[in-house]
Amino acid sequence: MTSSDTSTARVTPTEQGELVVGLLADPGLATDLVARVATDLPGALASAAPDHRWHVETAQGPVGLDSEGLLPMLRRGARLRQDHDWDVVVLVTDLPRRAGTQPLVSDYGSDEGVGLISLPALGTVSLRRRLRRAVVDLVADGLVGRRAAAPVTGPHWPRFSPPVARIASEEPGIDSHLALQGTRGTVRLLGGLVRANRPWRLVPSLSPALAAAAAGAAFGVFYSNIWQLAAVLSVQRLAVVAVLAVTAMATWLVVDNGLWERAAARHHRREATLFNAATAATIGLGVACMATVLIVMTTLAALLVIPPSLLPGPDGWPDVLTVYLRLGVLSGSMGIVAGALGSGLTSPEAVRQAAYSTREQQRRALIDDEEPNAHADDAA
Repeated sequence: MTSSDTSTARVTPTEQGELVVGLLADPGLATDLVARVATDLPGALASAAPDHRWHVETAQGPVGLDSEGLLPMLRRGARLRQDHDWDVVVLVTDLPRRAGTQPLVSDYGSDEGVGLISLPALGTVSLRRRLRRAVVDLVADGLVGRRAAAPVTGPHWPRFSPPVARIASEEPGIDSHLALQGTRGTVRLLGGLVRANRPWRLVPSLSPALAAAAAGAAFGVFYSNIWQLAAVLSVQRLAVVAVLAVTAMATWLVVDNGLWERAAARHHRREATLFNAATAATIGLGVACMATVLIVMTTLAALLVIPPSLLPGPDGWPDVLTVYLRLGVLSGSMGIVAGALGSGLTSPEAVRQAAYSTREQQRRALIDDEEPNAHADDAA
């Protein structure tokens, strides 16, 4: 069978043979997950559709957006099939996809043999298992249509997951969509967006801010009035101080790096709201991770520098350790506010990767650059 065969003939051959499934993953979390599930997919596909032998190949590259901000899955998938001689193509992207106002888990075009899975719609936990099942369901039910048992409507979501449903597609060439339903579906999508951003990876990028924060926290360790204040503040007040400090620094990072998106068009406002919420949560969690590191460092420094006899409060190690921890939280919170000044030295590119709007612009520019080359190749 050659690459010149029609799409439908290659996807649903009449004789038993090997089908090659190609997976293209966006850089980052999508690539990591695809690499982990690729080894399991041939066996899982063979169990679901035993009429064929299965071979899985993977590739990494941005899925890209067109000039209107849409995912050109059919055009991109068709070129990948031609270039790699794949029978079926599944694109795995870390960008959200919608049909109207409904977030999509996956969709496919059987005539072209192309499917797409939106990684954020899979949620925050058990991503490897969910991605594997999503690929199997997409290929076996939609693109090949040879599942041994009765088809399912989507990945096997655990209890309390948002409901999913097949909805009709109004896009040319797309058979149907698998969509998340209701408020829980939107919450699941938001959690998936934050998970795909991997906020803990912001901490190394915030090292200049962490250095400035450590200097500010050191003031609290060596200033006895801060010891007195830490000993008398309630746990609730300390918690409020810490939350306000994290919020202040996260807000500064968002504003200073221009991460807040404003949508001029009404139909883009819902998406802008979702992206802004994901960006704020990502930056907030990243700063919270940095704050945790700083509080631990400050508490250890206080244990090393300050003799227990100098601390206010009752004697006894349990109570003294509590005062040390209170001092670490209060001094660390002071340092976080000072760290906002040091965040001006943080790499803007690293912080902006937390914003989905920035990644959208990068993917759109990539597709715009590829279009002239594609037309030139076709003309040749």
